[in-house]
Amino acid sequence: MITRDLATYAIIKEVEAGRGSPHGGAYLSFEHCSEAALRAAFGPVIDRLAANKIDLTKMPVEVAPIAHYHMGGVVADVRMETQVPGLLLAGEAVGGANGANRLSGNAITEALVFGRRAGRSAADRVRAGAHGFRPADARAALDLVTADGGRRDINTAAMIQRLQATMADDVGPFRTGTKLERALKNIADIAAALGEHPPGDGQAFDAQRIDWLDLRNMVVVARVVAEAALRRTESRGAHQREDFPGMLPQWHVNQTARLSGGGIVLKSAPVAAEVAAQ
Repeated sequence: MITRDLATYAIIKEVEAGRGSPHGGAYLSFEHCSEAALRAAFGPVIDRLAANKIDLTKMPVEVAPIAHYHMGGVVADVRMETQVPGLLLAGEAVGGANGANRLSGNAITEALVFGRRAGRSAADRVRAGAHGFRPADARAALDLVTADGGRRDINTAAMIQRLQATMADDVGPFRTGTKLERALKNIADIAAALGEHPPGDGQAFDAQRIDWLDLRNMVVVARVVAEAALRRTESRGAHQREDFPGMLPQWHVNQTARLSGGGIVLKSAPVAAEVAAQ
C-alpha cells in the first residue's frame, strides 16, 4: 500500500510519459484477488459494479486523481470558536486538523469530536445569553443577496468549468511558479468577468444568482490556495513544487489568509513546538 499522494504522483507521471489509460488515468487491477477477498474489502460496492458489467476479478478499471480533501480551513480555537463572533466550526471546514498531508480517518475526528465541541460551545453561549451575532454584521451580505442586479449576460456554468480546469491543470499535485502565476491570472480574469453585482432581480429561487454567489466564493478560495502555493517555495507533503523540490526548514510554518480591502493578506506562523515534536 502507498499513500494517496504518492499514488497520485505516479499516475500523473505515467500519463505525462504517454503511458496513461485512454481517458487520462491509469489502470488498477484486482485480477489477482478472489471474489471473496474483494467482497470482504469492498462489500456491496462489488454488486454495484457487477450491475454495471464490471467484474473486478476479470478486468482492470481506469482510475485518475480527483480533488479529495482540503487540508486548509478556517482557524478555530479548542472551543471551535472563530474570530467572527457567534461563528463556530465543525467538520472539514476546521483548519489545523491536517498538516502537510491528510491522515486517513481524520474525517471522523473532524465531524464527531469537533462537532461535539462546537455543540457544547454553542449551548454555553446560549445559556450565557452571548450568541455574539449582530444583525449589522450581515447587512452587506443581505444587500448583496437581495440587490436588483439586472444582469443576465454571464454564463456562470461556463465560468465554473473554467475555474475548475484552471485549478486542476495549474494548481494540481505538481506545481511550478509559472503554472501558479498563470492560474492567478485566469482567476483574476474570472473575478473581473463575474463583477461586483449579481445577476437577476433577487427574487426567490433565482438559480443564476445562486450560481453567481457560489462562484464568487469559489474564486476567493481558489485565490487563497494559489497564492499560498506560489508563496511556499518548497515541497512538503501534498504540496509539490517541481521548481522547488526540496523541503526547507524555514517553511516549517502554517500560512493564514485574511481578506483585507478586497485583497488577500498572507501571513506565516511557526508550527507550535509541541505539535512539531509529535
